[in-house]
Amino acid sequence: MVTRRELPLALATLVTRVQAPGAQGRAHHPQVWSYDTIRWTPDDPPGAKYAVLDGDRTKAGTLFTYAFWLPGGVWAPAHTHSQAAHVAVMSGTLKLGFGRVLDRATAIDIPAGQFFIARADEPHFEGSDGPCLIIGTALGGWTTTPVG
Repeated sequence: MVTRRELPLALATLVTRVQAPGAQGRAHHPQVWSYDTIRWTPDDPPGAKYAVLDGDRTKAGTLFTYAFWLPGGVWAPAHTHSQAAHVAVMSGTLKLGFGRVLDRATAIDIPAGQFFIARADEPHFEGSDGPCLIIGTALGGWTTTPVG
């Protein structure tokens, strides 16, 4: 049984054990990350951080896995993504809302340990009251477009 404290590492390990077609028979050594070992890049909104953990988000049709971190009190305005993302909340509570305008009152809480899918071209926004880490997997050719 994975404890709540072990969940981030367990999910990061699980995510990287997925092999590309044709990779059978090759030795695989799982990569494991923690918040402190991720190579973060500043992202929008200011204060947020982003990192590609595996794969290439620019290469169309290939899987990639990313981490996104929001400090408390920061919200990403309404936007869409070109591809669906399968996302796990690793720590904190993500507040996720849908629509073309950021409306904090309509956002739902998604606490650590829960999973959601952000569909391609579906306008949404997110924020958090405290630090929040999410890990997502999507297909490359990924773009984010502001809406509203």
